[in-house]
Amino acid sequence: MDGYKVVLTRNGVEESFHDINIVHSKSPESFGYFPRSAIKPFQLIPLVHELLKKKIEIDLSEIAIFCASHSGELHHTEKVKATAEKYSLNYEDIYCEKQIPFHGETYKLLMQNNKNYTKLHNNCSGKHVGMLLFCQLLGLNSEDYQNLRHPLQQKIDLFYRDLFEVEDLFYGIDGCGLPAPYINSNTFLSAVDKLNTSKRYKESWMIVFNSFISHPEYTAGTDRVDTILMKESKDDVLIKAGAEGSMFFTDLENSTIIKCKDGSKRGIDIASMYYGKKLGYIDNKTYSNFIRTFTHNNQNTKVAEIEIIEI
Repeated sequence: MDGYKVVLTRNGVEESFHDINIVHSKSPESFGYFPRSAIKPFQLIPLVHELLKKKIEIDLSEIAIFCASHSGELHHTEKVKATAEKYSLNYEDIYCEKQIPFHGETYKLLMQNNKNYTKLHNNCSGKHVGMLLFCQLLGLNSEDYQNLRHPLQQKIDLFYRDLFEVEDLFYGIDGCGLPAPYINSNTFLSAVDKLNTSKRYKESWMIVFNSFISHPEYTAGTDRVDTILMKESKDDVLIKAGAEGSMFFTDLENSTIIKCKDGSKRGIDIASMYYGKKLGYIDNKTYSNFIRTFTHNNQNTKVAEIEIIEI
């Protein structure tokens, strides 16, 4: 299987290794995995379809925050709160819990101002507000909406089974509490081609795609790999990270999954930036500055080397 080996060397000693698998739409090999948050661009399509069906005006920035695994920065929390208020939803009703913001400076400011982090800071708060909105549009009681047996999740499961062409999906539970499907990588990637030609869902899919292109700062955050790559790229490309070391790329014609086998965030971030550099999304300077965060300590002393070995 194609991939990389990411090697960190400290004072001449190989200290850490991350094995990376890479599969494309037409790769002869594949693997099963939990896409985790990388599935959000697909997960949101039924909601967008319902918004279109009810002729509700669509704001791409809202779609982006519904798809987000955001860093809990001020622009994220304000957007989630404003979106909930716009649709007369109580963000306190979301199932995901309070979470320390991913963004270090945001957390530092909260502590300095004696403020507590809230449910809004949870990286999946936007997605959960989207779930509450979907319940509202369908006229469903939102209690236990996170449960796979809830009519909302059953509707999403039905969409998945049609999209991925599988009769029964196996689920785990995601970090935010929602069902997390287990899918073959080629099955996941083939969904892009299906959506591109779908009479029913193409418009919804393109709205999701364009929300990433228009608002990459909402879908992840400052200094996050997927946001950096989308903002720097001259090409329109949707990039979505998932927990346990996965990254999904698509420009609609070509789609890729990168998976760090040990689930390391460091491994997937370095591999994804390297892959983005190879595709011309970022230049050498941007890549070098990013790698520097792993090779230099807080005193700006170089302490390690990073090597990428292509397999």
